[in-house]
Amino acid sequence: MKPLFSEYTPAERAQMFEGKAASPLLPYRYKAKGLGDDLPASTGSLSVSGAQQKLGVCLENGLLRIAEPGEQSTHILKPCADGRFTLNHDMPANELFCLSMVAKLFKIPAVHATLCFFSDGVPAYLTKRFDVLPDGCKRHVEDIASLSETEVQGDSLKKYQGSYEQLAAIIAETSTAPLLDLRTFFKLVLVNYLLCNGDAHAKNFSMMEHDDGAWRLAPAYDILNTRLHVADSPFAMGSGLFSDGHKCHKSGMRNHFTEWAECIGLNAKFAAKEINRALTTLPELLLQLQKSHLSQKAQRVFRYHIRRRFLSLK
Repeated sequence: MKPLFSEYTPAERAQMFEGKAASPLLPYRYKAKGLGDDLPASTGSLSVSGAQQKLGVCLENGLLRIAEPGEQSTHILKPCADGRFTLNHDMPANELFCLSMVAKLFKIPAVHATLCFFSDGVPAYLTKRFDVLPDGCKRHVEDIASLSETEVQGDSLKKYQGSYEQLAAIIAETSTAPLLDLRTFFKLVLVNYLLCNGDAHAKNFSMMEHDDGAWRLAPAYDILNTRLHVADSPFAMGSGLFSDGHKCHKSGMRNHFTEWAECIGLNAKFAAKEINRALTTLPELLLQLQKSHLSQKAQRVFRYHIRRRFLSLK
């Protein structure tokens, strides 16, 4: 990784902290009780989301601190997972890079995020909560798993059950502007595939209520190249793109995405346009990867896997 930095840029302060001063240095050690040492133990197959803590954070007098029980947090801190995962210290930089590319290159609304550092130099991912307004009020947000009435509490595998076709149907039923949100959802699933995020499950897509009462797809969040850390499948949802798991009648991933677009109420022309547009981003994506906070080894693994994904859609 690149060396840790001691201050945020004015642009980062404006985006992340309403222009307030904030230090990226946390007053905690990574190995402190309640942070690095309390990650859940492995049970069966590993998923990145199941091993990363999410801690509510507040900014107070220029310092980031863990929110007290019952206190409204304004940011979410995600320490890297433990050593069961390869390149685990690259997880925060991985997620930051992927989400920045989602917004900048693929033009999909995404959460604002940056890095911060424990006092022993270990990096962490920090994101601004999109459901909390500057005045402290909360927006109503429901993830797709909740909207599907799938009870995932106590069974972390249920969020992987079903297909992206089923998630699209829930979005279409909930959204005030279903066509626009289905187009965004198509692009999101496509980008998750290209960036090798094998953990894009039903709880990692949400609907959000706006001030005018409209329900729209929430900004993208929890996107990272999971292939750096685990050997997982291309799609998080157990049935893949289609509810029957094998609906596409032609071979090739490009045909799969095109037929899936038609299946969820979009057309083949739109799908082809978005796939072609996404494929043009590879040179810039690789250039930005070189400038990222990912370690050199992580960058090599990242390049290898995304090149294969891009080629699969040619």
